[in-house]
Amino acid sequence: MKRIFYAALLCGLLLVQQNASAQQFIQARGASLYKSGKKIELRGTNLGNWLLREDFMVGLHGTHTQMRSAMNTVLGKQKADAFWDEYETVYYTNKDAEFLSKQGFNVIRVPINENRFENPNEPGAYDEGALRHLDTMIQISKAHGIYVILDLHAVMGGQSREIYADSLSGTPNFWRYADFRTRATAFWAFLAKRYRNETDVAGYDLLNEPNTEDHTELLTAWLRETMLQIRKVDPVHLIIVEADDYGKNFKGLPDSFWNDKQTMFQFHIYPFFAFPLTRMTSYPQTLDGVRYDKAYLRNLMHQQIEFGRHRPVYMGEFGSGNGEPKFAFAMVKDLISIADEEGWSWTEWTYKDVGPMGLVSVRPDTPWRTFLASPELKTERDQAEQLFGTGAADSPGIESVAKMTATIAGDFDQTTQGQFRRRTERVFEDELTYAIVFHLKNKSEAEMRQLADSFAFDSCTPNADEVDTYFIGKDRQGQTNR
Repeated sequence: MKRIFYAALLCGLLLVQQNASAQQFIQARGASLYKSGKKIELRGTNLGNWLLREDFMVGLHGTHTQMRSAMNTVLGKQKADAFWDEYETVYYTNKDAEFLSKQGFNVIRVPINENRFENPNEPGAYDEGALRHLDTMIQISKAHGIYVILDLHAVMGGQSREIYADSLSGTPNFWRYADFRTRATAFWAFLAKRYRNETDVAGYDLLNEPNTEDHTELLTAWLRETMLQIRKVDPVHLIIVEADDYGKNFKGLPDSFWNDKQTMFQFHIYPFFAFPLTRMTSYPQTLDGVRYDKAYLRNLMHQQIEFGRHRPVYMGEFGSGNGEPKFAFAMVKDLISIADEEGWSWTEWTYKDVGPMGLVSVRPDTPWRTFLASPELKTERDQAEQLFGTGAADSPGIESVAKMTATIAGDFDQTTQGQFRRRTERVFEDELTYAIVFHLKNKSEAEMRQLADSFAFDSCTPNADEVDTYFIGKDRQGQTNR
C-alpha cells in the first residue's frame, strides 16, 4: 500500500514539476495565450527576406534557390557565399531588435527556407552557418524582450506554385513526392529538438500558405505526422497551423486534428485580396451596394475562424505599401483594431526590404540600391519586359506570354492556363537574374560584402506610413508586455 502511495506521490510531484516547467513557455489555454500564469498577446512583425529571399524584396528575380544558383554560377561559390553570409549577418542585429522593441513589438515571425538549411543531396545534413545565424537571431531577440516564431515558409519541391515557396518549376512538387514531405518532417523534428528548451521561441509555424490543389488529405496526413514527431522531442511549444488553399480552408482539417491543446491556428489577410482596390477611390466606400468598411472586414475575418475549435487566433501576415493606394493603410489600421478588440495575436508583413513595404527600407544611396538603379540593369530589365513580360503589366512581353499561353494551353480552363503562364514566367525570371548578376562578375569578395552591408540597419530608413500604422503606443500595449 505504501508503495502505491509513494508512487502516486512521485507521479504527482513530477506532474507539478512538468506543469511549472511548461509555464515558462507561452502556452494556450482555450482561446488565449499565457506565460508564467499571465495572459499575453503577441504583436509584431515578420523577418521576411532574411533566411528566405523574395524577388521583389531583394531586388532580383526568380526564387530564393534561383537567385543563389545564379550567384554561385556567375561569381563562383566563394564570392557568392561571402555576399550571402554578410547579408544574413547584418540583416538583423541588436539595432534592429532595439528599433522593433521601441515600436512596442514583442514577437517576430521568422520565415525560413528548408533549402537554405538542408543539402538537397544529403538528407539530414543541415547547414551550420544557417543554424548559427538563427541561434544568434533568437538570442538577440531575447535580449530585447522579443519572442520568436519559427515559420517554415518554403520546403523542398514547393508547397505551392508561388515564388515565395521556392517552387523552381512553378509546380507544388511537395505534394507529388512523399520524400519531400518526409524530409520536411525530419527537419521540424531536428529544429524542435534544438530549441525545445528555448522559452523565448514562442512556437513552430509548420508550413506557410500551403496549397495542395484539392489534395487536403495529404496536408492533413503531413501535419499529423509532423506534430507527432515534434511531440516526441518537445511536448510544450506551441504548434501553429495554416490551412489548405493558402490558409483559407480550415474546414478541410478534421476535429480530431485539434486534440493537441497547444495548437494555435493562423490566417493571413491583405487589402489587395480583401477589397476591390482597383475600383475603390476611398475607404470606407460603397460599391455595387456593398459597404466596404470595418464591419465588412470583421465579418471577413470571422469567416476565417468560423469552424470554432476554441484555439488562440493568430493573424500571421497582413499589410500594405506594395503599390496599393494610400487609403489601404486605413484598412490595415482597421485590421489591427479588430485583432486587438478580439484578443488575437498578429505579425504584420514585413520588417525590411528594398521597397516601401517594410517598416524600414534600404536607402537609395547604398551600394546595393545604386547597383539596382544602374543604367546597365535598367537596360536588362527593359529588354526582359519587351521579350518576357517580367516587369510592367502593360509591357509587350506580357502580350507575348499571353499569346503563348493561348496557343499552347488555350483549350484548358483558366486555372490550367494560369499554371502554364506561371511556369513560363519562372523560366524567364531565372534568365533575367543571371543577366543581372553577370554585372557583378568582376566584383571582389570585399566589394560583394560591401553590397550586402546595404541591408544593415544603419543603411536603412524607416517608412513613415508603415511605422505610423503599426506603432504600439502605451494606450495600445495592453497585455503585450512579457
